[in-house]
Amino acid sequence: MATVLVVGLSTGAALARDDSAILKPLYDAAVAADERELVVYNPNTSANTPIFAAFSARFPKIKIVGVDLFGPKLTSRLEAEAASGQAAGDIIYTTPNEMPEYADRGFFASYQPETAAGIDEKYVGKNKMWFDWTLTVSGPFYNKSYVKPADAPKSWRELTDSKWDKQLSISTLQSASGTGQALTALTLAGKLDRAWFARLAANHPIVSQLNAQAIQAVASGQATIGLDVPYHFFKAAAKKGAPFEFIFPEEGVISIPLNEAILAKAPHPNAAKLFAAWLFSAEAQALLAEIGMQGTMPDAPRVAGAPQGLVFNVMDWRTLVSKFPAQLEMYKEVFSN
Repeated sequence: MATVLVVGLSTGAALARDDSAILKPLYDAAVAADERELVVYNPNTSANTPIFAAFSARFPKIKIVGVDLFGPKLTSRLEAEAASGQAAGDIIYTTPNEMPEYADRGFFASYQPETAAGIDEKYVGKNKMWFDWTLTVSGPFYNKSYVKPADAPKSWRELTDSKWDKQLSISTLQSASGTGQALTALTLAGKLDRAWFARLAANHPIVSQLNAQAIQAVASGQATIGLDVPYHFFKAAAKKGAPFEFIFPEEGVISIPLNEAILAKAPHPNAAKLFAAWLFSAEAQALLAEIGMQGTMPDAPRVAGAPQGLVFNVMDWRTLVSKFPAQLEMYKEVFSN
């Protein structure tokens, strides 16, 4: 039975798996087929640059082309490619909400990476048509130029304090989004409720259509705190000098699984299989921890920089698909004004 998962991370390092025997034949097959490009539909190519760069460094004859697609735009692209029979994309990774529908509509090719052997069943998609390779690590954040550490909120509850009136930046919750999906876990766990969201709305948040825009509003000083930034995005931005500080809330971070699936008519199927398999390799799972994400393999190391015993509020895809529609309706009612 699917449940909300509250995950405390261990401090163990990744096991010394050698995946070369699996990955090398896949790479050789892609090169032999002259598949020198791999098109990946994903939510944010910029944020995923370290992942794509590491893959191309390991497999230098294949270049990844990232295309930013999420939600309705991704659905429209997949529908158009299926109708025309002319596919441009090879692989997608996105949030779980749409994946069962995509699988049922025949958008995916069945492929089970050998490197994912031993993964927990909660990270395995319907009929094994997709696999969850990482968990996002997301939480509130603030602009250090305007908020002192002692004054910053320490919990999700404190974000609705009236002192943050007109100072909190959020992406819209009135349409399907990663933020809205992730917050569902906190609601089901009893850590947030409708009254909390009503107080959030009453604080006149600055609302953007995309989370990247909501993050930029904090960077520019238009807002002083933000509801949700992925930890890996925060780490990359901080390296470049962004005046951000990440908050690990007392109730734990919010998280959603990110998955991978190979598209049924992928023009570069061998390269797609290689990328899918590499995501579950020891190398890739260790990279995820380094950049601020949590791998899903049993031997994946703890996120670098995270506090000991960090709690993840995360749902498996079955729970999310069944519970999110009601959550989305609640968001629409609360934020309708």
